[in-house]
Amino acid sequence: MSERKKIEYVYAAGPLTPRGIKSTNSAIEYLYNLKDIAKVQIDLIKAGFTPYPTGLDFVYFLTLPEGERITEQTIKKISKNWLKRSDAILMTKYWERSPGSIAEKKLAESLGIPVFYLIQDILDYNAGLDQPQLPLAN
Repeated sequence: MSERKKIEYVYAAGPLTPRGIKSTNSAIEYLYNLKDIAKVQIDLIKAGFTPYPTGLDFVYFLTLPEGERITEQTIKKISKNWLKRSDAILMTKYWERSPGSIAEKKLAESLGIPVFYLIQDILDYNAGLDQPQLPLAN
C-alpha cells in the first residue's frame, strides 16, 4: 500500500480556450477564463496551498523577442510537466467543457495523482492525514 502524502502543490485545471460559454467574443471570453482560474489560484493560496499558475503562460507571448514564436505543443508540454510534479489536480468550474482539462484529468489519474473538485476536499484530505491511523483488526 502506498503512503499518502500531504498535498501542497496543486494544479488547477479549467477552461482557457474560448468555447462561447461566457461570451461570443473569443478575446473577452479568454480574459474571463483567465480571471476565473486566477481566482481559484488565489483561493488555493489563501487555503495554504502552492498552485501552479495555470493560464499565465500568456506572459511568455508578451515577452518573446520580435519574430520568435512558442508553439501550442510547447505550452502543453510545460503544463503536463508541471502537472506530473503536482501533488493533486483541482478541477474547476466548467472543466468538463475543456478538452485540455479532460486530458489533464486523465493524465493525473494515470499517474495516481489525486483529483479533487473542491478546495475543501483537499483540506479534508490533508486533515485526515493528521489523524492517527488505527491498525486493522485481523
